[in-house]
Amino acid sequence: MPSNKRYRILSTKAVDQALVTMAAEQNIDIVAKAFISIQPLITDSLKQRIHQLFQEKVTVIFTSANAVEALRDHYLHPEEYYYYGTWIAFPPNVTDEEVDAYKRGGFFSPGWNVYCLEGATQQALKQRGNGFRHTITGTAANAASLAETIIKNGEKGPLVFFCGDKRRDELPDLLGQHNIILEELIVYETTETPALTGQEYDGILFLSPSAVHSFFSVNSLPPHTVCFSIGPTTARALQEHTNNKIITSPSPGMDQLVQTTIFYFNNIN
Repeated sequence: MPSNKRYRILSTKAVDQALVTMAAEQNIDIVAKAFISIQPLITDSLKQRIHQLFQEKVTVIFTSANAVEALRDHYLHPEEYYYYGTWIAFPPNVTDEEVDAYKRGGFFSPGWNVYCLEGATQQALKQRGNGFRHTITGTAANAASLAETIIKNGEKGPLVFFCGDKRRDELPDLLGQHNIILEELIVYETTETPALTGQEYDGILFLSPSAVHSFFSVNSLPPHTVCFSIGPTTARALQEHTNNKIITSPSPGMDQLVQTTIFYFNNIN
């Protein structure tokens, strides 16, 4: 890369400052503007169902870090007890010692078996303070591959799928084709927040199909702009909107997407 050439990149989602700094050291300037808004969905019926699940040894699925964060931030007590606020009803004849053990996660908390996407979703599950005990049983780079992993592992269900209101069909459809029972719990909602960019960029980072739709609802791209996709599902959404070059990150996650962008601009002729 010529030392006097700097590349301007737009990210359709917030970027950690450490990644922005790393890219800047490679003559790549990243600016971020959110094209979607994520809001947790909180209802009494969801509280009751999730509380019940915390008491069971169940197998659950996450394909989004947003679902993990919604569960952690809005369906668990801040001190990481396995209950939400004061609405829990303990079973009869439970001793004070058992209640204390429950609050420490040692009672009625057998833990979950989890299937999840690699990258941001898996990292969200690994972060300290999630508040729910779990074991990661299988991972994959995209939802279709995750469904194939679940099928190969001989899961029969019922499985619980924590998702958003705009979740893709690949995973539920594949599991349904193999008669695997799936309970979907929608724990967050996605709203598109389109905005005109007002200028041209050398590259744009897209992290979801919803962000793709939001961006292209009010913007178009000059031929030279390169689209960088977080994964194959987002890449397919891009193909519906543009003929520009699309480069897909080899694994999901913002850090890998930024690394892919740096590699590309360091190696173009």
